[in-house]
Amino acid sequence: MVRIREVTDQNPWWKHGKRFIAFDKDLKEAKTKPVFFNREQIKLDKGNIYVLRGSRQVGKTTYIKDLISKLIKNGTNPQSILYLSSDFFISRRELRKSITYFLDRNIDANDLCIFIDEITSVKDWNLELKYLSDSGILEKARILATGSSASALRKRGELLPGRGLEGNEYYMRPLCFRDFVLQATEHIRATIQEKEFRDSLSELQTILRKNNISLGSTFDQLAKTLYLISPFKRELGYLFGIYLKSGGYPIVVNEYMAQRQRSTSFSINSKVSEVLMRDIIGNLTKLGKQEIMIRQILREISEKYGSHYSFSKLANDVGITHVTTIDYLEALEESFIITILYAFDFKKKDIKFKGDKKIFFQDPFLFHSVRSFLTGRDVNEIIEETLQNEELASKVVEGIVTSHLTTSQEIPIMREPKTFLWFYYNTRRKEIDNVLQIRNTYSATEVKYQSGVTSGDVWRIPQVKQYVILTKEDFEIEEKILLVPVDMFLALVEKSKRIL
Repeated sequence: MVRIREVTDQNPWWKHGKRFIAFDKDLKEAKTKPVFFNREQIKLDKGNIYVLRGSRQVGKTTYIKDLISKLIKNGTNPQSILYLSSDFFISRRELRKSITYFLDRNIDANDLCIFIDEITSVKDWNLELKYLSDSGILEKARILATGSSASALRKRGELLPGRGLEGNEYYMRPLCFRDFVLQATEHIRATIQEKEFRDSLSELQTILRKNNISLGSTFDQLAKTLYLISPFKRELGYLFGIYLKSGGYPIVVNEYMAQRQRSTSFSINSKVSEVLMRDIIGNLTKLGKQEIMIRQILREISEKYGSHYSFSKLANDVGITHVTTIDYLEALEESFIITILYAFDFKKKDIKFKGDKKIFFQDPFLFHSVRSFLTGRDVNEIIEETLQNEELASKVVEGIVTSHLTTSQEIPIMREPKTFLWFYYNTRRKEIDNVLQIRNTYSATEVKYQSGVTSGDVWRIPQVKQYVILTKEDFEIEEKILLVPVDMFLALVEKSKRIL
């Protein structure tokens, strides 16, 4: 039996058409925030299944509702669009009946859109998509499914070969610094009294919209673009200071913006940090993980931040088995919480499976929230303490850089980070923060978030031909070494087309 009201209540456009925004809780709430963040729009073609992975609070539901709004404005019949939140279903059978009800209502339609949010909440969800594909529905429909559990989406998604999923997987991550600048700056401008600074921020946005850099570019190409924005170093430094605190979660950025309207001092409601941590713990416990183990592993990651160590060392310090440690780390990575950076072996041209690893949180506010969660202290105290500690702040910046390098090249399934991004160390423990491979060329990216950096601070190895040193202030271009402020560099780096 289908509970019709549960389905119709989730699809207000059936009653109100394009006016549904006034009655949809998710979109209405998002539109009232200081900043409504726009993401790249997926082109949905009939005959295909699309999967969108991303952590909770990153904006997947709002993205779908906004996409529905745009479809209706562009002429799609509101009756031919179905949205279902899988959180409302306890079984695949209930999901099947709701979709069947929608299909029966549109039996004569030849152009349907089906959106299934948080599909991993339903056991054996992949079998439902397989059924829809095999039943011929895709001849007149396209399906977009989202989920917070990347592991469940990936492993089950791999059981759907040849059913229109290939090439149609996307990630939604917290905003990169470039997107943060392009979309949040307009609101920040409105709170600044100095006219020259406001005008400069506006000019910066204009230039950035027209310019970006590819990490495969030559130094001459990079230099040409970097020189364009170098006059705006003051403005970029100001914006990066905010990003170091708030990160790229829309919920956090908007909380900062709301607080900014009321006060000139930086403050974020600690409830936002609590929301993120509840989602992290909740999602992992659904995967069968124990909260006490999660807490212990997060503690070791935060205390060892920016250092490299083996999984065995981490397991020993946590007090659990090596296998269990890896299992938990993989769950954290697949839930978009951490990035595991592997060491690279140039002789084998592969990662050192038994070598050391470095582990970073995928967003700076995650780092702040985890430390707040572990210590019981207010997240604003943690942020202030972190950024006043130059060494720790540099490690947070290194984590941001690693995340940005990852998203610049990543393609779900086909190009995972460990196939193109690593770090390197030798037997004397000398280290290069990031080694990036583009085509057959290796380049190094080193974070020196401090003043007074020179090319002499760079450790060079013969296998790497180009070095990008990310500084706090210093800017210098040599034949094979580029010293550039990290905010200038990140403001220009474009993300992969498969990262929304």
